[in-house]
Amino acid sequence: MKLPRSPGSSVAGLVSLVLIYILLIVLILFFSNEVLQDISKESTLSNFIVLPLAVILPVFIVGTLIVNILRLVRERRTGQPGVRLKIRMIVFFTFIAFLSSIPQGVLSISFINTTMNSWFSTPTRGALQGGVDIALEFINDKLTNLASFSDSSALSSMLRDIERSPDRLWTEVHEANPSISAIQVFRDNGSELFFRGNAQARMKGPFMSNREEGMLPKESNGDLSILRFLRIYRVDQERYAVVLSTILPAGFDQKAQALTASREIFTQLDRYGAVFRIVLVLFFSFFSLPMLLLSILVSFLLSEEIMRPIVNLEEATRRVTQGDYSYRILGRSGDELALLVDSFNKMVSELERSRLKIMQTEKVTAWQEIAQRLAHEIKNPLTPIKLSAQRILKKAEESREELDRILEPAVRSIITEVENLDRMLKEFRDFSKLPAPQLSNVNLKELVREVLTMHEPTFRNVTFNLDGLPEAMTLRVDRDQLKQVFTNLFKNASEATQGEGTVWIRADLVRKGNNQYCRVQVQDTGSGIEEEYHNQVFNPYFTTKGSGTGLGLPIVERIVFDHKGQIWFETQVGSGTTFFFDLPMET
Repeated sequence: MKLPRSPGSSVAGLVSLVLIYILLIVLILFFSNEVLQDISKESTLSNFIVLPLAVILPVFIVGTLIVNILRLVRERRTGQPGVRLKIRMIVFFTFIAFLSSIPQGVLSISFINTTMNSWFSTPTRGALQGGVDIALEFINDKLTNLASFSDSSALSSMLRDIERSPDRLWTEVHEANPSISAIQVFRDNGSELFFRGNAQARMKGPFMSNREEGMLPKESNGDLSILRFLRIYRVDQERYAVVLSTILPAGFDQKAQALTASREIFTQLDRYGAVFRIVLVLFFSFFSLPMLLLSILVSFLLSEEIMRPIVNLEEATRRVTQGDYSYRILGRSGDELALLVDSFNKMVSELERSRLKIMQTEKVTAWQEIAQRLAHEIKNPLTPIKLSAQRILKKAEESREELDRILEPAVRSIITEVENLDRMLKEFRDFSKLPAPQLSNVNLKELVREVLTMHEPTFRNVTFNLDGLPEAMTLRVDRDQLKQVFTNLFKNASEATQGEGTVWIRADLVRKGNNQYCRVQVQDTGSGIEEEYHNQVFNPYFTTKGSGTGLGLPIVERIVFDHKGQIWFETQVGSGTTFFFDLPMET
């Protein structure tokens, strides 16, 4: 029996915590951006579509933490192994979490206050307002310059040769006022007379001659902004519309708008400075608390992960103490406690082998003593019985024929029985003095074929299937003793099938602890073994057949044991029996 360490729950818990942690980070980033925009726009937190999720998530974490605490209390009440150490570890991890989070919280709140005091300082407010004033003053200067130059007498004198030399006019205008980017002149019918200067300042489309003098609407062309001023002049009885244009620096409007928006946001934040501080503190607490709770949940997970091998060792030790030597612990390879787990499994395996060895040794020793005493008690009368029978037979042959007719069959029967008894004692003596294995490399499939060939008349009507035996499998065993094992198992299988049936033989490599074994199976389609006989199958002189000594399977068990192996069987009445035996690949 093996104790599963069920790592699935730990992995699933760790993945869940990581996903919750990532979700919290996403919410923090989202809310941190939305809070600033919210306050600057004088909106409320109720507009957040993710607000329910931000509320449900901490509630879910708190609920999970409560469930884990209740489970820990229940384990404490029921006296689960290792629960006291687990509680101490959780308290320790929780203390570490608080120890690291409290200074962080104090530092964060202090940082918020310091940063906001720096943000909302008077120099910052003055700098933003000054930037907006400079932008407005710059535009006003440009407008004033256009209006003043349009009304000046210098421009009137320059326009005298308006139709004869427009290039000279543009040169004089640009020299007199370099901030003028272009000049555009229209006749009284609205047609353009000429245009000089930056082409981007040129007015498109027909000019409406009925326009009033003064500033024209500001025009945007891409990232450029154009200021224009219209003045009507009469030269030589002709009426002309003169448009002077000034191009503002590239991106001036966008920068001015951004500066104005920044001033508005700053004004809003300054207005709600106290509220903003409270919101930031609550915001920090709202998300730092779930982080702290997640740390506590991680402490539950880590304590469970650390305690599992220890609890498994305690459970395994208890089971071994109760006599279950098949109990094993499954551990992670490379884990810190893997060496301890492997050592425990090796110890239990050694205990199991030692126990089996002691049991087998005790069984063999007991039967050896029985065999020696039985042979001694029976051997003494055998010789005089045999001699007396032979003497009677001899006398009968020399004397009366009637005596010969009566005594001869009886005497011969006595001799036969005595010889059978002598054979039985010889087999028992062989069992009690089975020699130690003489190991050599043996091809398993060839050995099985040799056994079947030697006993072909006995197994004539039984089908032996050797497809499960690898051709190249080689074992280091005593060849003659392993032949004896297969001979006895095949005879039992043949008798179980009443001489007609199928026997499957297969071999597989298995690993038990750090050792590799060859597991051989001999499966028949016989009647099976009754449950009441299961514990007696390997006992000497036990047999359910009308003939036989009952020493076949005990000899098989003894040979397998001497090869440092193990043998057992599985059976089902009416379906058949399968004998298994493991032999080490290395000795």
